[in-house]
Order: sequence, then C-alpha cells, then structure tokens
Amino acid sequence: MKGNTRLIIAVCSSIIEVAMIILIVRMVLPYWEINIPVYGLVLICCSWLVLSVVVYRIGSRALDRRIVEGLPSISGTRGVVIKDLVPEGMVKIKGEYWRAYSSENAIVGQEIEVISQKGLLLFVRPVGRQV
Repeated sequence: MKGNTRLIIAVCSSIIEVAMIILIVRMVLPYWEINIPVYGLVLICCSWLVLSVVVYRIGSRALDRRIVEGLPSISGTRGVVIKDLVPEGMVKIKGEYWRAYSSENAIVGQEIEVISQKGLLLFVRPVGRQV
C-alpha cells in the first residue's frame, strides 16, 4: 500500500474514531448517569488524535522498511551452539536462532563460525573454545 493511500485511510479512520468517542460520551454515558464536561470531551479527542498520529508514524516507518533476509554478510560471523551439532542442531548468532550443520560435532556453549548459508540452513565449523 502506498504512503498516500495509507494516510487517507488513517485520516478517515481517525475521523470515525473521534465521532464514535463523541457519540459515546454525549449519548451512551449519560444513560448510566456518567457526565463528562465539554472540556473533558475535547481533551479526550485531542489525546486520541495525538495517539493516532504517533501510531501512524511508527507503523508507517515499520511498513516502509526494506525486507532483509538473513544477515547481510553472515559468512565469517561467530555464534554459540544452542543445541548440539551432531551433525545438525541450533546456533545463536547476533541474537537470532538458526538451524545449522557442521561436519564436526559441537556441544552446547561452544563457539562456532559460519562458513556458508543455504536458505535458512547455516554451514558452520567449531572454533574450539566453549563459552
């Protein structure tokens, strides 16, 4: 979805939301004997609009980000074995968990280095020391 379309939808939904807030405060709440003064209604609506703008900005920034698959240059990156590599297991690299394969066995806590990547499977080798 393009930015302009997203903005139009956000503005329209904010108008509808504020209209519903006004409807609830002026029509529904008095039915239960809850009376909010006009300045309270204005404060609620302004707060809601500020929240809508903040959510729109954060959401747009997240939606406009480029999709990144894997790590940009994963070869040579070091990580730690999470599930024993005999010959396949799990490793943790830069906070991400990866399925990994090693021609040499490696135990939990041992440091590894990435040799290559094929899809979501990493080919690694142990570097010797245990973390």
